[in-house]
Amino acid sequence: MRGSPLIRALLLLLGLLALSWPLRLLLEREAAQVEAARAPATVLEAAAPSRLPLMLTFSQKALRAEIRYAGKSLWLLEHPSLREAGELQIPFPKEGVELLVIVEFEGEAQGALRLQLTAPDGNEYDRSLWGARTVEAVIPFP
Repeated sequence: MRGSPLIRALLLLLGLLALSWPLRLLLEREAAQVEAARAPATVLEAAAPSRLPLMLTFSQKALRAEIRYAGKSLWLLEHPSLREAGELQIPFPKEGVELLVIVEFEGEAQGALRLQLTAPDGNEYDRSLWGARTVEAVIPFP
């Protein structure tokens, strides 16, 4: 072993300090990119509500039907007719929406519900759900 241990320690410290500067620049740049990637998500949440026509078609009489979005009840029907039309006022991002649909059918027989939603761009989406008595399902559009 040659050289003083104190000088070797100082050289090692200077080497680490010299490497820490480029490393800090890389980490700051990466943090800025992460923040920039998060910004569009907040824009989607703040999107303006759209008028979305919705048509419900029941295969048999229902006691009750409810449409929910983001934990809020949008449309509640007591003893709906076999065909109901309405309009939802919710944001419709390009990723689409998920609606929680709850239906209580009369009797024990299987019943079905057809949902036809028209998006702001004019595309019509057709979804169905079926079951006996009470049916609860999350329906994605599109």
